[in-house]
Amino acid sequence: MEPMVEGSSAMELQGAPAAGAAAGKRPKRREPKPLNEELARAFMRRLCLLLDAEDHFGRYAALSPQEKVARQFLASEGDRSSSDFNCSVSPKVRHQVPLVFQAAAGVIEEKSGAMMESTAEINHEGFGRGLVYTGRVILLLKSLRAGFPFPFIAEEKLLRYGVECIEEGLVFLHNYKDATALHGLLSLEG
Repeated sequence: MEPMVEGSSAMELQGAPAAGAAAGKRPKRREPKPLNEELARAFMRRLCLLLDAEDHFGRYAALSPQEKVARQFLASEGDRSSSDFNCSVSPKVRHQVPLVFQAAAGVIEEKSGAMMESTAEINHEGFGRGLVYTGRVILLLKSLRAGFPFPFIAEEKLLRYGVECIEEGLVFLHNYKDATALHGLLSLEG
């Protein structure tokens, strides 16, 4: 019998382990790459500025940045379980999504010197998208499926997600500038 997929036998397609693969062993988890501390601090500062703008009466003004984020932004385990239980997104998640992308856009703007905008939308079931763009160039596009990776319940995960978004946007902007340096923007249009 001929293999259906190049490099695969019929036995492998039926669920038998491939030769050389250890049966019953799970693949090792990758170690997370080290967090860029400079971008993490800038992201936290931007997020705190956005939270301060919403704190009309200054209730949280005396708190440290970590305490502000923990009290005003991070969801509790109860918020997370209520979102999972009834297949709808909690108000805390609907609040988190645009703020994360606004903070990421602010840091990218600081680092690149280009004017950034962000937009984020999420429906009641948790599907949506977050964008960071400059002019007509989309630097970052994240799809949200069932609200994942939101809600953030730990500062570490929030910082990792924010820094990954910032790094992705900065890399794309750098590559875009390199690609258009010789002939300008019009060389990439259809």
